[in-house]
Amino acid sequence: MILDFYKKLIDDANDIIWVVDTEGRFIYLNNKINVWGYNKDELIGKPLISILNVGQTENSDIEVGKSGLKEIEIIDSHGNIRNTSLSTSPLKNDNGTIVGTIGVVRDMAEDKRVRERSADTERLAALGQLSIGIAHEIRNPLSSIKMNLQILNRLILFAGDTKDHFDLALKEVFHLEGILEDLLSYAKPLKLKLKLIDINSLLDNTLLMVRSDIKEKEIVINKYYDNELPTILLDEDKMKQAFLNIYFNSIQAMNKGGILCIRTYRERENPHTNGIEKRVVVEVSDTGCGIEKKNLKSIFNPFFTTKSYGTGLGLSIVKNIFDYLNAVIEVNSQLGKGTDFIIKFPVTPV
Repeated sequence: MILDFYKKLIDDANDIIWVVDTEGRFIYLNNKINVWGYNKDELIGKPLISILNVGQTENSDIEVGKSGLKEIEIIDSHGNIRNTSLSTSPLKNDNGTIVGTIGVVRDMAEDKRVRERSADTERLAALGQLSIGIAHEIRNPLSSIKMNLQILNRLILFAGDTKDHFDLALKEVFHLEGILEDLLSYAKPLKLKLKLIDINSLLDNTLLMVRSDIKEKEIVINKYYDNELPTILLDEDKMKQAFLNIYFNSIQAMNKGGILCIRTYRERENPHTNGIEKRVVVEVSDTGCGIEKKNLKSIFNPFFTTKSYGTGLGLSIVKNIFDYLNAVIEVNSQLGKGTDFIIKFPVTPV
């Protein structure tokens, strides 16, 4: 039983663990290798060098039976080069004879992403507290300005185009209130009210909220729903808020006659759970102007925007909501062709 426990511990470890014999051929690999597209059983008996980037001299300089720590380049099954750190130690039998090498491989890019996410979390928490303070300081005087403008609007008889200027001032006050609401929505910790949701119905209901914008721009809606999807544990209001933001982004990016495509399906396999838990996927695609490649990494950053209006908080709020629900959001875009938002929801309880 203890042996089974340790075997499972190694099989499901977050790093790739392998064992090669004295000739450098694989005799064991754990499940993590599957994330890189390999079938671990098919690699058994093959030489370690077969998955190394042999163009790099250091990669082939792995001495069997030696301890060490070095950086190596590994080629995944799709031909992508992965920068990794490799820790090796000799494997000995009961007599002390070296019979192979144990290797532990860590994806350096993944390690970097974890560190960056941790730093981002701390930075955004501080920004959130600052935003709440600013919003509260501005809200009271702004409410007073709005109330007095509304009173004056009822009492004063305006001459000429004075009324237009007055209406513009009142409109901008409402605009500032909207910005404050965005700030507070972004900065406050989310309180989720979870219940089982039919994602297809939720997408349709949210779509009704932008029907006037769709009609105005003569946008064509194409829906491809998988009607066999399981219900998902979600917060309905927060989901509507998130997808409303995504819809608005797509609609604003398109000219008249654009196409908005909404697709739902169950993914074929989940690389993070070795295919055990297949997530529910929602894709929202548009034929809009697209996003420049240099901006793709920044679109979820608070206050980032390329538009001449808005706060740049819309997609940050979307990302925040999905993070709270353990969902993953990805964006693919081609300039001049359009953008795809891909959201993957866990089916198991959050």
